[in-house]
Amino acid sequence: MLSRQVKSLLSDSALYGLAIFLMKGISLLMLPVYTHYLSPNDYGCLEVLVVVANVFSIFLGFGLVEALYRFVGLADGDKQKRIHAGECLLIALVIGCLAYLVFHVYCDQLASLLPDHIQGEEVYLLGIALALGGIINVPLAWLRITSRARLFFAVTMVKVIIQVGLSFYWLAQGWGVKSILASGAVSSLVIALWLSAIQIKETGLSISREHLVAILNYGWPIFIGGVATFALSGMDRWLLAEHFSAADIATYAIALKFALVPTLLIQPFTLWWYPKRFSVLKADNGTTVNARFAMLGAVLAIVCCGLLGLIGPNLIRWLTPPSYHGAVLLLPWLLLCMALKLVGELLNLGCYVDADSQRQMHINLIASAIGAILLVLLIPEFFVNGALAALVVAYSVRALLFYCWSQRRLYLPYRFTHFNLAIVGALMASLVGQFIEVSPWFGLF
Repeated sequence: MLSRQVKSLLSDSALYGLAIFLMKGISLLMLPVYTHYLSPNDYGCLEVLVVVANVFSIFLGFGLVEALYRFVGLADGDKQKRIHAGECLLIALVIGCLAYLVFHVYCDQLASLLPDHIQGEEVYLLGIALALGGIINVPLAWLRITSRARLFFAVTMVKVIIQVGLSFYWLAQGWGVKSILASGAVSSLVIALWLSAIQIKETGLSISREHLVAILNYGWPIFIGGVATFALSGMDRWLLAEHFSAADIATYAIALKFALVPTLLIQPFTLWWYPKRFSVLKADNGTTVNARFAMLGAVLAIVCCGLLGLIGPNLIRWLTPPSYHGAVLLLPWLLLCMALKLVGELLNLGCYVDADSQRQMHINLIASAIGAILLVLLIPEFFVNGALAALVVAYSVRALLFYCWSQRRLYLPYRFTHFNLAIVGALMASLVGQFIEVSPWFGLF
């Protein structure tokens, strides 16, 4: 069984990895273009819109992807799996239609609530992509569950090609931030139509009161927990934008973009593993296999963070204008936050095995409350350093609670030898990366 899973991991991960890196890493790949066409003030405004997108995507997602993984993974028979998938897609379609109506009618009012003079048209374009997000994510999750990496890759490649091509064209036309938002809206519409047609053909659309209640009971705690994590995934930039100009947070935003790279690098593994871990748990020796693969993912996450700590400073210097180079000193701390986030999510299976998923909601609420309080207290006094300190503390609490609570509910026999070695290696690599950046000898190269 283990050998079959390893072969599946190796064959599918390359396609998943390239697809997700291109789809979600497009902002990083386009960074030299964005910083060329956008001023620091424009880039700061774009980052505020990214925060808005993060918040609304949590609302509109409503934990449907996690519910799909859980109910399909534990369902008996292909027919029941298709029924659950069709139910999740129907809910996503309803939520998407309602969301579009809200953005269409209230885009100007929503824009007036945002800092830095963001326009209603920009909020409307962002809203189109957000409304289509669930209609895209549920079918993509279905493709992962059914192990169709090639189709997954083809769909994401089409989205990337459309988005990059339109972004280049409209940026050259002088559209500024609107070019990025409009290209995202158009590409999302094309992909949503394509993916929903594929899944409807395979699973249909269905709903029953009993299953609807079960999905909502599983999804709402994830939704509440996700809203709470705004304190860890957007409140920092929101408060920075409230107290300082958009141009002032541009450097912080650049460092955060690079700190998110480990998340993209580890996604080939997580996209393969997350849909399978529930079904693996039902098999013989399921807890041992889960422990091995979860720890493998944790080690990979730490290694990826160490790699970015080593090469990230030079990448920032090479890819961005000098006005953004202050991001180098912020990068190690944001990478530490990403490492804590990824490890907590990989070692948390016990928090998701029950039908109500309330454990993860409570953990996210606790960690986010700590983070929010610290952000409010520290940012006005210490600016970016206060934001970094608050995030490190909050993510540490979150990772520790996820691990301890998960082990208490479902004990998995983790082995930490390689994990500890990876931590030591990552710390050394990050120190070397900072030394290379500040050393006058290495600066000659």
